[in-house]
Amino acid sequence: MKNIEGAAMEERLLLTVILAGLTPGFEPRYAVALGVALGLGLVESLAASIASVLLLATALTAGVEALLAVSRKACTKAPSRLNPFCIYINSVEANRRRLEGRLRTWGLIALTLFVALPLPLTGMYTGAAAAALLGVRGLRLAVALATGGLASVAIVAVAAIIGITLN
Repeated sequence: MKNIEGAAMEERLLLTVILAGLTPGFEPRYAVALGVALGLGLVESLAASIASVLLLATALTAGVEALLAVSRKACTKAPSRLNPFCIYINSVEANRRRLEGRLRTWGLIALTLFVALPLPLTGMYTGAAAAALLGVRGLRLAVALATGGLASVAIVAVAAIIGITLN
């Protein structure tokens, strides 16, 4: 009976870590430390955080695609210089034209590094917002978010291991 209760508790903790990893501002990178702090093993915490990265990269990429599609449709129905959807679409297209060469060459690397930095106001949500403004989308966006998210999880996991070792 205790094994069943222990397994149920571990499943709840894993779900908590995954859901915390999907939270804006907290994100998967801090979910590793949360899992360890809640008593999960490092491997389980890493697995839950990696699952959060993959879920979040997929969801944010789909969200950026949907935002662009809805904005284009709304701008087409009521074209105006004051329509916020038209302002957004025009801004994305202007940024894309202005940064086209640099964005193609350095955009993926810069976005990945931005997402990977475990600092306030960086991360997967902010990276997706920046990508939406710059017109980075599709597979390039998903790869940048996933790679940066995984790198960020690794950075925080190393810090957690060092913290565990020092205590």
